[in-house]
Amino acid sequence: MRLGTGRLQRKILTAVTAVALAAAGLVLGTATASSAALTCEVTYTTYEWGTGSGGFTASVTMKNTGDPVTNWTLMFTFPGTQRLTQGWSAQWSQSGARVTARSPAWGGTIATGGSVAIGFNGAWTGSNPPPTDFTLNGVPCKVILVPSPSPSPSPSPSPSPSPSPSPSPSPSPSPSPSPSPSPSPTPTGDVPVDNPFTGVTGYVNPDWSAAVEGSAVAAGGTTAEKMRRVRNVSTAVWLDRIAKVTGGAGVTRGLEAHLDGALEQHAGYITLVLYDLPDRDCWSLVSTAELHYSENGLARYKTEYIDAIAAIVGKPKYRNLRIATIVEPHSLSDLVIGRNTVSCVQVGQSGVYVSGIRYALDKLSPLPNVYPYMDVAHSGLMGWDVNVDAMATLVTSTVQGAARGLTSVAGIAADVADYVPTEEPYLPDLNLTVSGSPIRSSTFFDWNLYGDERDYVTAMRNALIAKGFPSSIGAVIDTSRNGWGGPARPARVSTSSDLNTYVDESRVDRRPYRYSPCNQKGAGLGARPVANPLPGVDAYLWIKPPGESDGAGGPLLPPDTDRLVDPMCDPTAKNRIYSALPTNALPNAPDAGNWHPEQFAMLVDNAYPPL
Repeated sequence: MRLGTGRLQRKILTAVTAVALAAAGLVLGTATASSAALTCEVTYTTYEWGTGSGGFTASVTMKNTGDPVTNWTLMFTFPGTQRLTQGWSAQWSQSGARVTARSPAWGGTIATGGSVAIGFNGAWTGSNPPPTDFTLNGVPCKVILVPSPSPSPSPSPSPSPSPSPSPSPSPSPSPSPSPSPSPSPTPTGDVPVDNPFTGVTGYVNPDWSAAVEGSAVAAGGTTAEKMRRVRNVSTAVWLDRIAKVTGGAGVTRGLEAHLDGALEQHAGYITLVLYDLPDRDCWSLVSTAELHYSENGLARYKTEYIDAIAAIVGKPKYRNLRIATIVEPHSLSDLVIGRNTVSCVQVGQSGVYVSGIRYALDKLSPLPNVYPYMDVAHSGLMGWDVNVDAMATLVTSTVQGAARGLTSVAGIAADVADYVPTEEPYLPDLNLTVSGSPIRSSTFFDWNLYGDERDYVTAMRNALIAKGFPSSIGAVIDTSRNGWGGPARPARVSTSSDLNTYVDESRVDRRPYRYSPCNQKGAGLGARPVANPLPGVDAYLWIKPPGESDGAGGPLLPPDTDRLVDPMCDPTAKNRIYSALPTNALPNAPDAGNWHPEQFAMLVDNAYPPL
């Protein structure tokens, strides 16, 4: 009923608008065949000087993404008090706030795929917001706004050169540095900083906060009190499909609305998760990938997803908002652990993960307020010698191939959307022995070298620095669900002489097996977000919003359903890696990303530190 009413209202509004325009004597024209074939993209870059008032130089690059254009006219509206003072490479004029640039007599043709760079000098008072309504021959263009670098003492005397085209990332996982890196904008305000989480508060997602309040109302009592204590905790925003960036069906607010919300809250940082690579989750038994390499997925990832993100976060109004980006969780790690599976071999051969990540870094790392963190999975998956080295090697070659090389990232991200404790207080060294056997040889640790994320992150940072990364790289750890508190949490080290009993009685991670990734029973909220909690660790963050499901739980649904159920999310199934053990998944979980009130109540009750 609500959707039907909305459609009906839109039809009525359209009809009323048409009648009003006709009554005003305006002509409602239809697009011609030539205009329908015209599409365009405008990149607008400013170089500004002055305080309270001043001048600026603007570089405007028009790219024709449709049919060839002759005798072009570009138009836009100044949103502030700006005025045009001088222009070049076009016939410039201004009427009120409306600016027109017509093709010069010596060059009016733009071929398909071609670009034309023009520019102008201007003056402003109060503020200098960028225009956003560019049209080429009357057709609205996609607009990319590049933030202004720090103020210059004087205007540029001549047009700025047109930007170099973005480098095309190599599809090969081996390093292949781009020949023409994009210029890095000069920092503005208080960015960049060494640690984006220091001294500032994080964005509270109103949608997550509302879900928490809904669960609190339903729960009542002391559980509701605990829930409300965390409803204003900062959680990451997952951009796991294109509509989460640009808006669309089923999306409450797009990326720009979240960023505007951060400004309204006076938040100092926001955490975004980039999670839409073509054929993502190649190692998973159920992939929810929106894009596919065989269906032009890499091109769509670049233009519809990454370019859209870059255009939004690069707007001048966000220049002092620190934007931490967690880059493609579980992607490179899937290539490491899935090296013998057909799906991951195909993805590796296509180079789509490496190419996509490099492109994302090339677009985002030059922005002074953006801080990319490369996902490195977690110790329960990558903690064996061979995997640590393979992961460090692949991360290095991938980042090295970006335009800015190993300086393209602020650090690494670990335990994203997983449950491995930050510390195992009663098992500090897996090389210690019980009855002559090392702790790491137990069934639970399965010869893994690292029992917790603190040790794993330290080892991974050291491995990356040894491969050439700057020693300043940091790390973030997702502590949203790795608290493992509640009555099942051990209070002391075991006194058993049996190795497995000793480990099982001492570990705070209460899962039957460490690789149990879906809606885990017994889990609890972990440490609340905080900056500089450990040496080399920039922050603990709640990257996976607590209470959002990892995937649909069993029992398995009929074959004709469109609900994707991963057996690892089925509480009646066996663990994919260790078939003697159960999955430990909660029953009746909703689809991935949907609110799971039973899980959230459990996480609150088992929080550590307790609420």
